[in-house]
Amino acid sequence: MKTLIGALAISLGGTAVLADSSIDSMNDQQLRDMVLELKGEVDELRASSNENWLTERRSEEIRGLVSDVLADADTRSSLQGDGMTSGYNKGFFIGTADGNWLVRLNSQLQVRWLFNHAKAQPDAFGFEIRRAKLKFSGHVIDPSWQYKLSIVSNRQTVQFEDKKQNANVFVEDAYINKKLGNGMYIRAGQFTAPFTREELVSSSRQLAVDRSVVNNAFTWTRTQGIMVGYRNDTFKIDAMYNEGPNNLNSNALASINGKQGLNVRGEMLFGDESEWGLFKGMNAKATDGKMGFLLGAAFGWFNGGLGNVQEYGNADVAQSIAFTVDGTLVGDGWQLFSYFVWSDGKDRYLSPARDTQDSWGWVVQGGLLVTEDVELFARYSLGEIPDGVSQGGLPSDNLSVLTIGGNWFFNPNVKLTMDWGYAFDPVTDGGNAPTSADYTTSGTGWRPDVGDEDGQWLLRAQMQLVF
Repeated sequence: MKTLIGALAISLGGTAVLADSSIDSMNDQQLRDMVLELKGEVDELRASSNENWLTERRSEEIRGLVSDVLADADTRSSLQGDGMTSGYNKGFFIGTADGNWLVRLNSQLQVRWLFNHAKAQPDAFGFEIRRAKLKFSGHVIDPSWQYKLSIVSNRQTVQFEDKKQNANVFVEDAYINKKLGNGMYIRAGQFTAPFTREELVSSSRQLAVDRSVVNNAFTWTRTQGIMVGYRNDTFKIDAMYNEGPNNLNSNALASINGKQGLNVRGEMLFGDESEWGLFKGMNAKATDGKMGFLLGAAFGWFNGGLGNVQEYGNADVAQSIAFTVDGTLVGDGWQLFSYFVWSDGKDRYLSPARDTQDSWGWVVQGGLLVTEDVELFARYSLGEIPDGVSQGGLPSDNLSVLTIGGNWFFNPNVKLTMDWGYAFDPVTDGGNAPTSADYTTSGTGWRPDVGDEDGQWLLRAQMQLVF
């Protein structure tokens, strides 16, 4: 269109020139000069028209590109909803700006060295990756629908009678937790049963390198089931129906007769300054002058069904009842903790004269900050099996262990722990039905003694990093 307008202008311009001149009176040279002049004007108009056309085409292309970019941005924004947030807060996280979706990533790594000396056995020492965990937690839809999934790398260990367990990766925690309001909640999946407080406190927050030998004999560890609970500012109670102690990643049809268990645990805070945050771990810490006391108690019962005998509470039993009571006193730069646990197991195969076996354990420990980042601690563990029955001449009655050591907190995420333990009695590792004194495991570093030898000692050092 603009080209046509330019041509018309040239024609009009040419007509005006011709009208003002007497063509008939012009000679050949004059006519030639006029043609060249008109040709030059035409070329200028044509060039101007082409430049305008190119400019408009370029503008249209740019406008199209901008529109495409804006459309793409709108699409991305719609996929993000109200936008995303990310960063570090008690772990690396990513979530929606409205707070309804959240994924948090945590990790724990423990590198351990130990030296074990037991009479009548060669010394054992070396390094191991005691724990390596990746933990995913958060909520979906809204903050009341919570979840946790922990992926754990296991070590290669030597079990009873030299049966090796190869290193592998498995699921440790896997549960859904729904907050019901007014302090109520319900949880389903695989998690630590509410029984001994020593087991309920994370392995990353223990006082010594690892938990006590008493906990090893009486803990429920993790199991599968469903739990309902209630918590307010001073009181907490949990009740869990499950498949018995130490029942990780099992198949529902693995036991034809069915295994079932029940745990109920309650906790109460005492003191005007008591708050749940004071009792997250077993280590002494600065509390800005605050002091508090936590009292806890729990009950446990399980029935493995006919033929499902398992090792628990220093006996190989099909049924068992147990209870525990514990107290934790926290002050500014120090902490004291103690608990008592008892169980009675039943199995008609225990012995011709008796079908029950009871045992108990007691632990007391404390930590003191000597500087802002150095803690000294001590722990005494006692286990007793009244009227225990042994086989093969092995001891079956009691065990007492003293452990002393210290923690060096490099920062909130890294600590070095060193401890030394001494056993005043022979250490046994179960497998001797009917009595099965299971005070040791490869996880703690203690070894079964040979015969009635005592005086085993253990030196451990561990570097831990968590985020």
